[in-house]
Amino acid sequence: MAEDMTAQEIANHLSSEVHSGKFAAGEMLPPERDLCERFGVGRNVVREALTILHGRGLTSQEKGKRPRVVLPTLTTVMEGVGEAAQFFFSGSEGLAHLEQARLFLETSMLRYTTVHATNAQIAKMLEAIEACEAGLDDVEAFRDADVQFHRVLAEVPGNPIFIALHDTFVEKLMKNRAVLPDFPERNRASNAEHRAIVSAILDKNADKAVETLTRHLTRNYGTYFRIALEHGPEAGARLKSAIQEEEAQ
Repeated sequence: MAEDMTAQEIANHLSSEVHSGKFAAGEMLPPERDLCERFGVGRNVVREALTILHGRGLTSQEKGKRPRVVLPTLTTVMEGVGEAAQFFFSGSEGLAHLEQARLFLETSMLRYTTVHATNAQIAKMLEAIEACEAGLDDVEAFRDADVQFHRVLAEVPGNPIFIALHDTFVEKLMKNRAVLPDFPERNRASNAEHRAIVSAILDKNADKAVETLTRHLTRNYGTYFRIALEHGPEAGARLKSAIQEEEAQ
């Protein structure tokens, strides 16, 4: 091995060996000293490489023990993606793209839900609605219940990717929105739409359910969709101005 290998290159090499089965799940990686000799680098570089490997969800770390190989799960993979994506979604344009992606995903899932939701899943929606009702004046309580209502929509298809996407992006999006002064009234309107969505599901009326959900999701952040179509360094300023104008109406 070349003496100037970087931590990233070493991590890539070890990752390939994990994927190839050279290091099996549950097996400990070689001692740091052996890795230093193998790759011709110092201990600090090896430790950095092991940190990268852990960040990829390929190892578990216990204090005083060598890293142990683990098989990455969809949850750990999405968590890693979610952390990196925070930089993209930190701006107004990135948030707008995320909001729009959520709209496409949830309306599609709702059409499926209208046909395939079980009584038990509908009961979970109703439980979330009642929790929302009890927390209309409590920001955190309402958000937790609101997240749960929308998570049920992701659970109905039985596809773990939809659930992981919800847990990684939608939950963070919903829980990090700014709190507006009239939040109890907004919460009351949102929960009324939750009830209307479930009513449409019970009636097997997919068009009505999607119409209500679309209104529900776009009411508070429709401005983001308009700004998402624009580009340039002043997008954030335009968004702030547009929101202020919208709130003043």
